[in-house]
Amino acid sequence: MTTYHPWDTDGAPTPPPSLLPPPPAPPSTARPRRRLGLVLPAATVALSLAAGWTGTRLAGDDAETPAPAITATPASVVLEDDSLDVAEVLKAVEPSVVSIETTVQVREGPYVREGQGAGTGVVIDDAGHIVTNAHVVADATSITVTVDGIAREATLIGAAPSADIAVLQVDPEGLVAADLASSPVVVGDDAVAIGNALALEGGLTVTKGIVSAVDRSIATETGSLDGLIQTDAAISSGNSGGALVNAAGEVIGINTAVARSSDSVAASNIGFAIAIQDALAVADQLMGTA
Repeated sequence: MTTYHPWDTDGAPTPPPSLLPPPPAPPSTARPRRRLGLVLPAATVALSLAAGWTGTRLAGDDAETPAPAITATPASVVLEDDSLDVAEVLKAVEPSVVSIETTVQVREGPYVREGQGAGTGVVIDDAGHIVTNAHVVADATSITVTVDGIAREATLIGAAPSADIAVLQVDPEGLVAADLASSPVVVGDDAVAIGNALALEGGLTVTKGIVSAVDRSIATETGSLDGLIQTDAAISSGNSGGALVNAAGEVIGINTAVARSSDSVAASNIGFAIAIQDALAVADQLMGTA
């Protein structure tokens, strides 16, 4: 199992990887699993007192005027010769994947730091419920969801940190529920990751790969995450809570973490997603529908 660090020991969100110094080499007495490298949450959090790249707007920036409301409709995916058509997959899923921006406050002794966080979410029903990672909305004082250029305030329905799942709700106008997979994934299946990578302006980021492994487990500070899907589709900060999708345009997982290299271990293209049926089971409990 690989160690997962969503937060610093003082409770503050971990800054973007580019702000972190290289971790020191582990002592010879360290437990073997700590020598497997770091697994970090795929979220972007930038505090206003941090220096360097922030990955999102800091407090005080002018907010953009929301675009007029539109009505989104789902698209079907048609495959030819069993090949993966990423553009068709994106067309089918994009109306159901949202960008999330949060204002966060973290107390450090007598001081309170405020900053901005970024992540992704997936619309799961016609009532405007959105599944994301719990660490995306942790310590948030406000949450804004953007889809198709339209920003709307979100309400936190509930969060389960031990499962790293949270449920938001927004005005459902113009939203389309994602097509959620019901069949188990198989190693070697095509996979497309869609999310708010690095909180870049201009829309969602799309990457492709395969299902590299299934039923993975990683250690967390609140226990462990089990039954995870491993993928080599590129997952970056800001992708947390986003969709991992199969070739048919069905969401198979919620992207949650990515492995990083350390002084002792090299990690490349190793990301993890919570299987969608596991995520839905937690979401149903949070919504009181289980």
